[in-house]
Amino acid sequence: MKNRVASSQSPSPTIDLLYDYAPFLDLCESKGGIGSLSSLVPTPRVAIVGAGISGLVAATELMRAGVDVTVFEARDRIGGRIWSQTFHPRYPNLIAEMGAMRVPPSATGLFHYLNKHGISTTASFPDPGVVNTELHYRGTRHIWPAGDPPPPLFRVVHDGWRAFLQKGCVINDTSLVAPAEITAMLKSDRFQEARAAWQTWLDVFRDSSFYAAIVAIFTGPRPPGGVPWERPYDFELFGSLGIGSGGFLPVFQAGFTEILRLVINGYLDDQRLISCGISALVERLAGENIAGSTVAERIRFNGVGRIYKKDGKIKLVTDEDETMIFDRVIVTSNNRAMQMVHCLTDDETFLSRDVSRAVRETHLTGSSKLFMLTRDKFWITKGLPVTIQSDSFARGVYCLDYEPDKPDGQGVVLLSYTWEDDAHKLLSVPDKRQRCECFVDDLATFHPELARHLIPADDDYEHGVLHHDWLTDPHSSGAFKLNYPGEDVYSQRLFFQFKTANDPARDTGLYLAGCGCSFTGGWIEGAVQTAVNSACAVIRSIGGTLLPGNPLDEIRSAYRY
Repeated sequence: MKNRVASSQSPSPTIDLLYDYAPFLDLCESKGGIGSLSSLVPTPRVAIVGAGISGLVAATELMRAGVDVTVFEARDRIGGRIWSQTFHPRYPNLIAEMGAMRVPPSATGLFHYLNKHGISTTASFPDPGVVNTELHYRGTRHIWPAGDPPPPLFRVVHDGWRAFLQKGCVINDTSLVAPAEITAMLKSDRFQEARAAWQTWLDVFRDSSFYAAIVAIFTGPRPPGGVPWERPYDFELFGSLGIGSGGFLPVFQAGFTEILRLVINGYLDDQRLISCGISALVERLAGENIAGSTVAERIRFNGVGRIYKKDGKIKLVTDEDETMIFDRVIVTSNNRAMQMVHCLTDDETFLSRDVSRAVRETHLTGSSKLFMLTRDKFWITKGLPVTIQSDSFARGVYCLDYEPDKPDGQGVVLLSYTWEDDAHKLLSVPDKRQRCECFVDDLATFHPELARHLIPADDDYEHGVLHHDWLTDPHSSGAFKLNYPGEDVYSQRLFFQFKTANDPARDTGLYLAGCGCSFTGGWIEGAVQTAVNSACAVIRSIGGTLLPGNPLDEIRSAYRY
């Protein structure tokens, strides 16, 4: 696949913020930092809890502004849910992306850093329909050649879904602007139109699950595409395989607007793969030379427990039972750790009651992945599908070629990427060889030719199979935030918590960051956005000066959630 250097040149403001981080970050790059400190104020000591992408970006920007930073990390590695695992030292280029895996160019904050550090993306992730795909549903095989419309089985749901995206819909005599048109409004800076259109969607569907919304949209008197969806057949099909591109069943219970904002923001379009591994960004952020120092040198591999305030100073208790004092703190750990480990929701020392509720109640999904290192790229040599989607136990299979210049080299197969109930089932099979064999046995029932090639290289299950369950990960307690109906207000409270830096009467000196505190949980862009927010909050709160166009001054909560 052809490589492309990441670019943040195409404007992509997000619908909930009506703001694009790329221009501000590009300005910061040209000026050398997000802002500057006052010479009249002693250099503050700032703690950053968590060395994932959010913590690393915040640390980078604060160090560039001259702030004294200490980063705490409870794991024995940096990156958090950015984790490119290698199968074996002999194959450093063959990786398993256990966390973030697909990056859309509309994530302009992320792409700013990818571009800055010279990290390329491949032409595309092998999503269904982008590459030769097979679909298996109710015991029948369907072929989907790359670039073609989905097979006839999906005509009604495909045409209906596409019409919905391109033309919108009418619900109870209320016309809702097409998601694609709202995207166009954002890209052309027609923010007032976009705001009004999105508010209407929120007003109609804020309390609806994804499933309830599509039932209302596609069984009403004026369904998009002109053909009503049939119950239960079309909804079971859409749940199992979507429009052929992967089932929506795991997110049927999620809030409809939580999914729709991803569509409007363009996060499901042109998804790309980072062939050198997304962890390359982690390594380069940590290793960047900033005034003779690096973020890596400021990282302490020591977990943080309780965070509290005494005598006007913020105190952190580490896992080594050491109490450390800081002027400001940025917490990027997951929402569950904020509550259960750091005790931030016990009282109103740091967070308001509304923000504390958002921390406690935000839903974190379960997710798991299983990868196999194969002895060869059998899908190429044998002419087999690159991607398979099914309604069976093996939901989705993706064949990945990380070394296209080595046709005789090994391949990597993402044998299982599941969410919620599908992921929860797997927790009863903790042994990775046994779990792997369950998937292969299931595949053999409907695609025996492909299944017989799914043997790890050198028959080595120990090094040739990698898996991870994010729900049972003690430092994550889940894969990503995905709100239930009515919970968009939680994202609003968490994202805008950094705004307390503008009000000395409310400013507690502690700021929340991480994708779980954004409007787009599970996407690196949310981690980057909140990292920049929190770094700006620190500079503002200690009397420093920020560059114009910064999120503290430019972003306002524009909606009634």
